[in-house]
Amino acid sequence: MKKILNNLRTRLHVNKNLFVFLVVMVIVGVTAGAFFSSVLGTEDKQLVTDYLNDFFNNSLNDNLEYNVSTSNTLIFTLVFSLVLWVLGISVIGFVFIIVLLFIKSFIVGFSIGSLIINFKAKGILLSLGYVFPHHIVNLFIYILLCAYALCVSFRIIRAFTGKKELDFKNVINRYSFVLVFSLIVLTFTSLYEVYCMPALMNFLVQLVN
Repeated sequence: MKKILNNLRTRLHVNKNLFVFLVVMVIVGVTAGAFFSSVLGTEDKQLVTDYLNDFFNNSLNDNLEYNVSTSNTLIFTLVFSLVLWVLGISVIGFVFIIVLLFIKSFIVGFSIGSLIINFKAKGILLSLGYVFPHHIVNLFIYILLCAYALCVSFRIIRAFTGKKELDFKNVINRYSFVLVFSLIVLTFTSLYEVYCMPALMNFLVQLVN
């Protein structure tokens, strides 16, 4: 395990530029999502407002369907991670990896922007409760997974073009470890999102009222 963790740290260091690129792209995605929420039409903004009010009312009255939410959140998170992983071992998957990471960060930004627009100054506090810590951790894990997926994809491409030999078994072993590590962390953050985040948001709503 120690050797694997050392290999993981080494890989992170070697691909520093790739990580910087992905972090910047996530920041751009979050910013774009927040901006997009501010330019919605009146009807679309009303739909978002109604959704947020329903969420807070259900949370306040403890009417949330935790079992359904847990299943949906876990399934979406795990499928999303597996799709990223599979794309990494495909030849043309690197394009879709970047697009999916941008979309994920865009959705987070849109949620943050919607909270701020609908609740004004109070929305800043609510948005902090919404993103911290689970969405921050999720985005970091997705960046990690995407970085490895891109590395694997590029190495496979170089192997196919004859520019570099590839120890496929060794690459897959390391790549699988990253997937397992990501799934474990994302499982915990998903459970936090379902069971803890609504209570925190409800507390913050009462605090700012």
